[in-house]
Amino acid sequence: MKQRTMAVPLYALLLLLTLQVATMPQGVHGCSMMNNDNTEQRGAQLADSATAKKMPEITMQEAVAQCNRTFVIQPDYLAELNETGSFPDETDRIPLCFIRCYLQTLGILTEDDKVNKETALALNWATSSETVDECLDEMTGSGCEKAYLFTRCIMTRALVDGKSKDNK
Repeated sequence: MKQRTMAVPLYALLLLLTLQVATMPQGVHGCSMMNNDNTEQRGAQLADSATAKKMPEITMQEAVAQCNRTFVIQPDYLAELNETGSFPDETDRIPLCFIRCYLQTLGILTEDDKVNKETALALNWATSSETVDECLDEMTGSGCEKAYLFTRCIMTRALVDGKSKDNK
């Protein structure tokens, strides 16, 4: 059985990836960060915990390496994501599809692009159940766009929460 890294947030793993990636041209649709309180939409974005695939036997680092074989992204994209919570060019589909692959490989996102909240929390990918629920509202567009917009929301909230704690 492979050992998993449980407490490393996505942005830390993406930073690790900057040491491994090659470069290639990129290309996603930008969407607003509007947060409406649509409970029905949120429920439709969540995976049924009874039928959702449990966490796979793969480390986060292995998931990064696996997805980077198909969706190679530039180190400056990852640096920007780590620093700001978003990619510099949100019209580039390659980085967005990398994020989708990564989330699906870890079981945070199902094959039909629904969020497995239990896995996201168990892997410490999201800081709280409330954050996951609020970020479900951001999941619009294609599969890759949904995964990216969800990630952007999670990461932005983590960065804001981290800055708030630093100022106390």
